[in-house]
Amino acid sequence: MLEAELKASLGCLTAEELADRAAALGFLPEELVRETDVYFNGTDRDFRRTDEALRLRSVRRLPDGPRKSLMTYKGPKVDRVSNARTEYETAVSDSDTAQKLLEALGYRPLAVVDKVRRTYRLGEVTLCLDEVTDLGSFLELELLVPGEAQRAAAVARLLALLDSLGVSREALCRRSYLELLAEKAREE
Repeated sequence: MLEAELKASLGCLTAEELADRAAALGFLPEELVRETDVYFNGTDRDFRRTDEALRLRSVRRLPDGPRKSLMTYKGPKVDRVSNARTEYETAVSDSDTAQKLLEALGYRPLAVVDKVRRTYRLGEVTLCLDEVTDLGSFLELELLVPGEAQRAAAVARLLALLDSLGVSREALCRRSYLELLAEKAREE
């Protein structure tokens, strides 16, 4: 599967304002979760240089719901507008054991990204309002498509939704939260 994704900083908008705009377009709320992502770096190549990602995600429904874990590989971005990339994800029954397995294979934890995510859905489009620790508020629009042939239409659809939500295309950001946190750390 290919994930077509747009990410934008909320800037002056509040999450509540954007949630109201999304509701007016027909988006329905789904869940509120805390996601803690541990990113790993490869032993045979530097994922930061190849624009890939390997993460182990722990998800807990808030306020005190059950926890689940996912392992995800993301390939390099495939265009200059969106964050579209190949993505493979699978459930992991024991995140601690999965982390030990990765480390035993030589993968090293690189960084942790912690966020609270409110998810909304309109058909097959997912809208996420993220509050990322040490970064601030972001919007993500996501659409999974079978392959490259559908990517351009999916990105165009997401851009039209971004416009309908009243979010400036100037607010778009192609860097991952991991990249943004690394950049912030370099500046401090």
